[in-house]
Amino acid sequence: MPANIRSTAALTAVLLTACAAPGVTPSGGAPVLPPVDETGAQRLIGPEQTVQTLSFPPVGSTKVSGRIIGYKSTAYAVPVATGQTLVVTMESPSDNAYFNVQNAADSSGAAVRRGEIAGRTARIHAASNATYLINPFQPRATARRNESASYSFTIDRQ
Repeated sequence: MPANIRSTAALTAVLLTACAAPGVTPSGGAPVLPPVDETGAQRLIGPEQTVQTLSFPPVGSTKVSGRIIGYKSTAYAVPVATGQTLVVTMESPSDNAYFNVQNAADSSGAAVRRGEIAGRTARIHAASNATYLINPFQPRATARRNESASYSFTIDRQ
């Protein structure tokens, strides 16, 4: 193949990768993650909470740990590309530690997955690009008594 055709093919591949919409997998590689919806995530948390954006490979996992004290906790923002599956598993020695998963774009605050009902593992398939907020909490009765619960999450994007 002549050099000018090889150069054109290489340039085309670079441009297609650079111009790919979030969520589009460039020629067999990892998905392109959407930008984190920080405004939407902030809108969903309570006054005693903070948001931490998690950064890890587009296909891979990470582990975070923390503590819920009363109503205070850290919520975790995770961008997920169209077609990916987000798997979140919580471990805690406390029976009063739960988590919800919310879509930051949904201003109603409704949970995509409710931990008190669905248990300690969430599996969410992203039909479109999204920022999911993983929000640990304890029931109101224990939060009002300012009780605490430690936890850890394993978060996997597939």
